[in-house]
Amino acid sequence: MAAVFLMSMLLGLACGQAMSFCIPTEYTMHVERRECAYCLTINTTICAGYCMTRDINGKLFLPKYALSQDVCTYRDFIYRTVEIPGCPLHVAPYFSYPVALSCECGKCNTDYSDCIHEAIKTNYCTKPQKSYPVGFSV
Repeated sequence: MAAVFLMSMLLGLACGQAMSFCIPTEYTMHVERRECAYCLTINTTICAGYCMTRDINGKLFLPKYALSQDVCTYRDFIYRTVEIPGCPLHVAPYFSYPVALSCECGKCNTDYSDCIHEAIKTNYCTKPQKSYPVGFSV
């Protein structure tokens, strides 16, 4: 009985390591507009993690669209809108951003996702910061 339990635990751990880990993850982004006086710091969730994929043999015989690999992308999301403080009257102060509710491994859809290979290295403020107050959205 103990051997069956131990084997099922080991099998569960092995399968858990092989499965995909694609989940909503906390992310802090900084938003600023040239015309506005402040930079806004926003805490949101994005999809991040690893998706199981494999490199297939016979790449030469397949069309290019069949070679794309799965990425961790949004399954369900909503948009929130915030107001950037310190904008002049002639500048629209609103900024909308996605909030991941659930994620999945799939093809990256450029209709609502930024499908990049490297992380953005310019996620910082050059102006005084204002934090986005929790529970406030337009």
